[in-house]
Amino acid sequence: MLRFWRLALAFTLCGLVLAIALVSGRRSEAVNPFRAYPPLHAGIGSPGAIVDEQTENPTFFALVKTDWPLLGIDEPRTAWEYVQRGMYRQDDLRNEGAALEDYLHALELLEHLAVEHQDPTLPERMLLLHFRLGPIFLHRGEYERAIEHFETLLHEDPELEGIHREIALAYEGLAHEAAEHGEDPSAFQRLAFEHFQSELHNGPNNQLTLYEFGHFLTDPEVHLEGVNQPRLAREMYERYLARAVEHCDTYPLRIVEVDQAVVALGGRSNQKALRNCVAGERVQ
Repeated sequence: MLRFWRLALAFTLCGLVLAIALVSGRRSEAVNPFRAYPPLHAGIGSPGAIVDEQTENPTFFALVKTDWPLLGIDEPRTAWEYVQRGMYRQDDLRNEGAALEDYLHALELLEHLAVEHQDPTLPERMLLLHFRLGPIFLHRGEYERAIEHFETLLHEDPELEGIHREIALAYEGLAHEAAEHGEDPSAFQRLAFEHFQSELHNGPNNQLTLYEFGHFLTDPEVHLEGVNQPRLAREMYERYLARAVEHCDTYPLRIVEVDQAVVALGGRSNQKALRNCVAGERVQ
């Protein structure tokens, strides 16, 4: 019996060594065929880049963040590397301006390569870049640019959770801008409403979506024809509180705000949510 287990262990180790060798070989094969591409390609030779082996139409835009200091790169050369340094600057250094410069430089490289290689999909396929640019432009009030990047993500995956919500917030911002300039905001408000509804289809129990949708519906400047806004807002808030009974919001005081809004809209206070998340000072 002991001999049997020794043999089994030996075969297992041999298989493991062979698997590692095959994986290493595949990684080399995934990188080497792209020598024909210019030095400033999208990132096929970058340390940590993940590639699909498609020599005729390479895809190497994985949705991953690599610790920039560990890459040991003095200065970015490729779009992938610029995005990685941008994320490091944004997340670790809290320098959104410098991060934005890196993201835009990456986009410029991709657009140049799209022309050079007659592949207009190159800028669209680096989804990580659009995941980062959309929220930055939204935060800066550049709503149309934010929508452009969010729609690129939806084109790739229409059921991507959270993206319709971000588009709705961008259209809400455009509606406020239109109102400030004395223009009719109703078209933007309707678009925001439609995207909130689409988001509920993708993530019906997302607390942030329920909160933002309710907040939108109770905005005194929002007027949606054919929509009972108070009733729908109360429904969103009540669903939010129902989730809070089991899953507290990151901001417990938001639960108090929502509970008060429900009461103001004619509903009943959710004491379970308040006890679970506020009285016990529980944060998840």
